Amino acid sequence: MALKVRLMTEEDLPAVHRINLESFASDAWSLSSVRKELEHRFSRPFVLEEDGKVVGYAFFWVVGDEATLLSFAVERSKRGRGYGTFLIKESIRRLSGVKRVLLDVRKSNLPAINLYRKLGFKTVKERPSYYSDGENALLMELKL
Repeated sequence: MALKVRLMTEEDLPAVHRINLESFASDAWSLSSVRKELEHRFSRPFVLEEDGKVVGYAFFWVVGDEATLLSFAVERSKRGRGYGTFLIKESIRRLSGVKRVLLDVRKSNLPAINLYRKLGFKTVKERPSYYSDGENALLMELKL
């Protein structure tokens, strides 16, 4: 297994959209939304490849010395095997000049919360009714 993180390109959009749909169901982005994020001026989008196949992605926005992780997922079959940890660590390493990373995560998404904590993220606060279904979010921060 050869894992590699690189910047996302337009050719990656179908795979990224597929992984997003598989991962987020009702909260998934449309293909046009994925394309808009790729093209946004603040966007720093990365993909995780395994042997040349896209198996994960991470969209960050970088403004000044602050980054926000907007969306991140790996294929369901790759979860719990270190792929997500590798993708986030490598992506953050490539965000030059960033002093902190923020993210929101569903309070019920314990696997993601545990991953973020393992990477050094701390919970800053809880955001009530943050998601469209009324679920709360945890705002988490990593100081670099």
